[in-house]
Amino acid sequence: MSTIDDFLGGSLDNSSYPALGVDTNELSASDSGGDSELVPITGIDPRMQLLSHSSRLLLHTCPKKYQLYKLNSLDSGEEDSSRGVTFAYGTAVGVGLQSVLEEKSTNQIFLDTFLAWDVDLLDRNDRQKKSFWEVMFCVQKFIHMKERGYLEDYELVYYQGAPAVELAFKVLMPDGFSYRGKVDAVLRHKTTGAIVVLEVKTSSNAPNSAQYKNSGQALGYSVVLDFIFPELSSYSVLYLIYHSRGREFHELRFDKSLLQRALWLQELILDSKLVDLYEETEAYPMHGESCYNFFSPCEYLGLCTLSTENLVKPLTVGDVRAMDKREEEYKFVVDFNDLVEAQIKKGEM
Repeated sequence: MSTIDDFLGGSLDNSSYPALGVDTNELSASDSGGDSELVPITGIDPRMQLLSHSSRLLLHTCPKKYQLYKLNSLDSGEEDSSRGVTFAYGTAVGVGLQSVLEEKSTNQIFLDTFLAWDVDLLDRNDRQKKSFWEVMFCVQKFIHMKERGYLEDYELVYYQGAPAVELAFKVLMPDGFSYRGKVDAVLRHKTTGAIVVLEVKTSSNAPNSAQYKNSGQALGYSVVLDFIFPELSSYSVLYLIYHSRGREFHELRFDKSLLQRALWLQELILDSKLVDLYEETEAYPMHGESCYNFFSPCEYLGLCTLSTENLVKPLTVGDVRAMDKREEEYKFVVDFNDLVEAQIKKGEM
C-alpha cells in the first residue's frame, strides 16, 4: 500500500509567485497587451493546480467539467438567477450567523447580512424557499436561539486580537499545487476548553448525517487549528444546518482524529496526482451521469466534446494580477511537508 512519503517527490518552490508560480516581475502592464496580454505557459496550466473542497468534489464528479471550470470557459455573461440565489443565500446566512457570534448589534448584523447578498434583492428561488427575506428570517431565528441560551457554554476564540471567524488558509503542496479553504468559526468550551469548529450550512432538504460525517472539508480545518492550538490532537466539528424549506436549524457533531487527518493528507496528494495524470494523457474524462446536477443540466452539456481550446479562456496578465491580489486574504499558509511532520509528532505523543 502506498503511503504519503511515496508521493512526496515534487518541489514546493513556487515562491516567485504565490498564487500561480508565475514570476510577476516579468509581467509588465506597460507591455503592448497590458492586462489582456497572454501569459506563456509551459507544462500544466497553473489554474488547474488551485484545489479547494468544492473543486475536489467537482474533480471527482466530472473531471472534464473541472478542467473547463478551472480554465474560466463559457463566459456567457448571463447568470442563472436561481443558481445565483442559491450561492447568495448560503453566503448571506453564513455572514449573518458569524456576526451574531461576534455579538455585534442587531443593526450591524442585518447590515452585514444585506451586504453579503450579491444578487438582485428581489431574486428568489420559491421551490427551495431561498430569498433575501428568507435569509433575514433565518438570521433573526438564530439571534433568538442565542438569546435563549444556545451555545451559552461556548465562547468565540480570538486569535491575535481578532475573532476566529472566516479564517482563510492555504496549504502549499508539491509540484505547485495548493489547497485553500475557510473556517466559519472556532469555539471553545468555557469549562473544559474543548475546541469546536462551527460550520454553517444551508440545505433545501432535511440533512442526513451521512452527508457530513466523512467530509474532507472539516478535516482541512486542522490546518488553522495547528496555528492557534499547536498541541491539539483532536477536535469536534459542529455542523449547524439550516433547512430552508422547513425553516429550522439542525445540529450534527462529529469528532475528528489524527487518523482521519492522515487519510485526508494522503487524499490531497492523490488528487493532485490525478490532475497530473489527466494532463499527461491530455484527457479529462467526461462523467455523463453528472450532466444533470442541482436540478439543472450542466452548462457545458453538448459543448464539452468540442475542442477544449475553443471553450477556455487563455491566462492573461490581468488574471494573474487578480489572483495575486486574492492571496492577501490567506492569513494561514503552511507547507504540506510541515503538516506531515506535525502529524507524525502528534502521533508520537
